[in-house]
Amino acid sequence: MTPFQEPASDLSRQLQRLDALLHREILRLRATYQLSLDEFRGLYISDEQVNTLINRSLGYAGNSSVVEELTKRAEALHIAAAQSDDNLLWHRLVEEFSLSPLEQDILLLALAPEIDLKYETLYAYLNNDVTRKWPTRDLALRVFAMNADERNSARRFLAHDAALFRNGILRDIGSTPERPSWLASAFSLTPPALHYLLGIQSLDSRLPMQCESSNAPRQWKEVPVDETKRERLRRIVSLGARDQTFPLIIFHGREGSGRQLGAEAVCHGLGITLIRIDVSALRASPENFETQMRQVLLQQHLLNAGLYLEHSEAFFDQQGQLLPDAKNVIGSLAESKRPIFIGSDTQTRLEPLVAGRRAVFITFDHPDYSLRLRLWTTALARIDAKISESELEALADSFVLTPAQINAAVTAAADNQILNGEVMSATSNEREIKASSLFAAARSQSDQSLGNLAVKVLTIHEWADLVLPAVTMRRLREIAAAINHRHIVYSDWGFEHRIATGRGLKALFSGASGTGKTMTAGVIARELGLDVYKIDLSAIVSKYIGETEKNLDRIFRAAQMSNAILFFDEADALFGKRSEVKDAHDRYANIEVAYLLQKIEEYEGVVILASNLSKNIDEAFSRRMHYVVEFPLPDEKLRERLWRGMFPSLVPLDPDVDF
Repeated sequence: MTPFQEPASDLSRQLQRLDALLHREILRLRATYQLSLDEFRGLYISDEQVNTLINRSLGYAGNSSVVEELTKRAEALHIAAAQSDDNLLWHRLVEEFSLSPLEQDILLLALAPEIDLKYETLYAYLNNDVTRKWPTRDLALRVFAMNADERNSARRFLAHDAALFRNGILRDIGSTPERPSWLASAFSLTPPALHYLLGIQSLDSRLPMQCESSNAPRQWKEVPVDETKRERLRRIVSLGARDQTFPLIIFHGREGSGRQLGAEAVCHGLGITLIRIDVSALRASPENFETQMRQVLLQQHLLNAGLYLEHSEAFFDQQGQLLPDAKNVIGSLAESKRPIFIGSDTQTRLEPLVAGRRAVFITFDHPDYSLRLRLWTTALARIDAKISESELEALADSFVLTPAQINAAVTAAADNQILNGEVMSATSNEREIKASSLFAAARSQSDQSLGNLAVKVLTIHEWADLVLPAVTMRRLREIAAAINHRHIVYSDWGFEHRIATGRGLKALFSGASGTGKTMTAGVIARELGLDVYKIDLSAIVSKYIGETEKNLDRIFRAAQMSNAILFFDEADALFGKRSEVKDAHDRYANIEVAYLLQKIEEYEGVVILASNLSKNIDEAFSRRMHYVVEFPLPDEKLRERLWRGMFPSLVPLDPDVDF
């Protein structure tokens, strides 16, 4: 044999060692006549061809059969490769997954054909089948195990649930119908592992719509939360210092509330990137969900990145039950060396998913008034625009929007103003944007799902169109002012720290049909720049037990995100007095009223009840009303104003018309 040659590439030592082991196996098989008895074998892969391939890399000349010398050479190359820093990617992968020497050999066996096609020929020769050019389990056992005991011990590293396969580094190619045995089954490197070892650090191109990497250097000040929550997020960085592993980090909150920005900031603090995964998109893919998640986790390891899983409701079925494969996935996610964030909306409870696991929960609440005010100011400053301070305060108070929705509303308002031909006037270096454009954009950003459960009231009337007694008008303007200035009472004066629930405003409009209750609700909504939805009682009340409560729950849940005024017409049909329980029907009717009382109490928006007779309303509701306004029948003077107001100025009227 010629002297050992210096490696020509980063993996050359490992490959030369593999060549020595393959050569040893070829000589062993030839010595026992397992490869050369077939006189026609040369028609497929000749001995001379194999000798040429072996000699090319080993520098071996002659026909030596000294297996011991090949074994010693392989051992020397193994020691040299272990002590060398030639291939940092290989050493990092070995360290990342704590691969044993035998697992490293199996990995090298799969990697070799991806570097040099000569190994396909050698594998086919050793597999005694020109069509089987991939490494098989039988080949791995023959090449790396010297006796029966070693082969039996090595089988566990080639099992389907062994670490190399479980972590997604290797994948089964599958056995053919002609050779269905486990020993004959082949394996190969997965694309992420191959790309990593070849120095191609990129996400798996097979998941373009479900997986993306974020390298944005998010600073802590960009995370739209208060300082207390921001400090809590900062401390996540130190969670992995205790035992070099991170708990599962659950981020609760509405979409657009800053959950992903928080994850990006944490990863920036750790000096790593963040991979975002849409779990629902993976679930909808035809490929096996667990297999895809295994590839995602492998990429997280290889790219040294954090992982953000959004739409975590896909871990559950439609009934809210945890899916079986979700348990296996979470088991793989737990105890990660890098942070794994799971984004959850406010309706999905992830406690069953992480039960028994190390996990922390952080809630991204609806931004309070002061934070919303800052977010509107920042968003306007981003496009060099401004509005008056009072209008800015009204926006922040009227619309409980996420940071993403606020940014989108400002952009949409500016775009629409340009499309409408309304140039934003310039004052010094700032442009002035219309408040009406911002209010319209904020309404469009609000959740529109309430429109499926209620009827949107057209708000075309103004205060001048209302024909009501002066005392009633004064009361109504008080209601509008109370709604418009809630932020002063709760935020500026600090009452939000005294009142835990029931911070919404409730008003009762009582009066005969046609006295202007619905019209007044529309006028107040227009004054405040809000939408008003009239609840359709026929779509709520059900004869089936429990259905009315479900319908009410859907309405209040949608209304919470709609930033709209709820208007219950003919309210005594729902809010009527509870009666003495004489049978099961009375008991369930009372339960409905009690449930509605609870929802009204919790709702933080504006609710207006309209009734023909306020005495029919249950006393518990009446006590919780902030305002009760009577709409009397108009007297002669008001009736004349009504008649005159019914005719637009363009209508031709005879002078003899006596209103």
